[in-house]
Amino acid sequence: MINSTYTKLLIDKARVARLATVDSENKPYLVPVVFVFDGKYFYLPLDKKTKKDKPERLKRVRNIQRNPNVTLLIDEYNEDWSKLLFIMIHGRARIIGKKSQHDQLLEKAHKLLYKKYCQYKKIGIGDLCIIIYPEKIISWKNDN
Repeated sequence: MINSTYTKLLIDKARVARLATVDSENKPYLVPVVFVFDGKYFYLPLDKKTKKDKPERLKRVRNIQRNPNVTLLIDEYNEDWSKLLFIMIHGRARIIGKKSQHDQLLEKAHKLLYKKYCQYKKIGIGDLCIIIYPEKIISWKNDN
């Protein structure tokens, strides 16, 4: 699905993205997230950083359980606006966890996350992960 080498490089380089979900009142809900991409799926951990709620009670999780349609936005800002760019991934999400049919995917996600984010060696990734299957990818780069 990722057909551009440049797009793949930006996805691999990006350290943060924004996840948009839709709540029960059809209002958008946007949160910053870390992620990895294995060439087929995007993985967003529900990690052990301090949170107000347990991971399974987070609003983004409840929203995905009600409506799996999500958007992941990866962008790169620069004061030189000729260098602006973004990638918008529209897809369907679900929650995967340990002791489920998705054990192998979760294990793969954990390996990729540990490799990309050294912070996880200290705080731990957690037992749940959001997995996004991209259905449409839009990329834009200011070519001025």
